Parts: sequence; C-alpha cells; structure tokens
Amino acid sequence: MSYERVQHLVEVDKNIFAAFVVDPTGDISELFIAHDSDLDKFKIEKIRSVLNIKSATISEREAAESLIGYHKWDILEYDKFKFIKLYPSGNLDHKMIVVIAACTKDPGDVADSVIGYMNESEEDQPPLNLFD
Repeated sequence: MSYERVQHLVEVDKNIFAAFVVDPTGDISELFIAHDSDLDKFKIEKIRSVLNIKSATISEREAAESLIGYHKWDILEYDKFKFIKLYPSGNLDHKMIVVIAACTKDPGDVADSVIGYMNESEEDQPPLNLFD
C-alpha cells in the first residue's frame, strides 16, 4: 500500500477530515486535509502537540515488540474527533500515519474503514513501505 491510499480516504470518506505522517521526533509531513473540514495546518499542529503524538523511538519499539509483539494501531476518542494512529509494518523510518475522523462515526466503523482499506491493498500486492 502507498500513502496515496490513505490520502484517497480523506478525499472520499466524509467522516475522515485529515491524515498525516508523524516521524519519531513528532514532525508532521504529507498532510492531507479534506476540503470541507474546519481543520487547517495550524490546528493539526496544535492537536499533535497537545496529544504529544509522535512515533516511539527504535529502542522503545524493539522492547515492546519483543515483549508483546508488533503494535499495529491505536484509536483515541474525544468529544469532537477520533484519532486513528497506524504503525505500518516494514516501516524502517519508524513513522506513523494519523487519521482524524468525525466523532459522530462509530470508532469501529472508522477503524474498519481505514484498516480495511489498508488490508485490501495488501491482498492485491506484497506489503510495501508506506513512506517510499
């Protein structure tokens, strides 16, 4: 799967407002915001800062994986938004994808949309690094 598939979700799913990549230092790149969203880059940076969204360091990730296995995704739910944090396999840069979705949509439906879309692409082709 390529990152363009997540970008496509922002374009076609009215309940997904934005998606972006976060590196281990917390820097945002590849930011996609839905045209009808009230979010902008400043608000997303503020959200990232308040929630302290950043990827785990290599040593933290390796310690967790040896103990409990590979961390695939998280969902954070707030009154106004849901945040889906995805940790793609084969991601040598240790970046994560963050998807911001509507609070009115069931968190399971949001996760199913995003995870299902990612898995659908993996069935069609061998797993790829999302950040190539």
